[in-house]
Amino acid sequence: MKREKITAIMAVIMMAAGLSACSQSNAKLEGKSGIVKDEDSKTESDTGVVDQTPATYVQDAEYVNKDDIISTDDTATIDGISYKIDSYEHTTEFGNRNKDTVAESLKDSYEGNIDENYNLSNGYSYIFVTMTYTNNTDEQVEILRNAGAFYIINDDLERLQVGDPGGIYIDNYWTEGKENERYHYVLGAGESVTSEVGYIIQDEWMSEDSKYIYYCIEGIDSKINDMVQKYFKLEL
Repeated sequence: MKREKITAIMAVIMMAAGLSACSQSNAKLEGKSGIVKDEDSKTESDTGVVDQTPATYVQDAEYVNKDDIISTDDTATIDGISYKIDSYEHTTEFGNRNKDTVAESLKDSYEGNIDENYNLSNGYSYIFVTMTYTNNTDEQVEILRNAGAFYIINDDLERLQVGDPGGIYIDNYWTEGKENERYHYVLGAGESVTSEVGYIIQDEWMSEDSKYIYYCIEGIDSKINDMVQKYFKLEL
């Protein structure tokens, strides 16, 4: 009798194993992968999710050529276009600037940190840069007036971006192109245009002893077919 009970138990186990193998085989045929769980066997603490360490992406350090750091009294020239900073202002106040040419997403992006007059608070501030762009070539050229980006540069010349590129304000739109080209401008041979562009930075991006911020202008030099970067050194 005891032997018959053992035989019956072994038969049940073998049937269960066969059904499990069949279930997994069918799952594979249906294009599924991984562990197939029996929904009826889940407990309250069993979510069916396997804990995994999230992927970590480390950006390679970017370094600046010391010779590419210039003062605000200098003029940067890249592929025939010269860039000259006329003035700049670091402030939390929007002032009497044109509210019609503020980025449409500004209020939503900085909700809780910006008031109805576009003044910033809670560690956010503007940097407004007034720059003159000059076409030194013999051809008509289309420029991008908000092509700059702000960085801090460490003692070892590593650069760290401290503001969103692209700008959130420009004093006047270019209306001859498409709607998404309002920050562009077309210059004829020898022509210039002066525009003020506004950016936002956050204090926590800056180190406590940081006194300078760097406004980077970059572009492809067609003669060498390579990227050229110039960093205007601004004192905060």
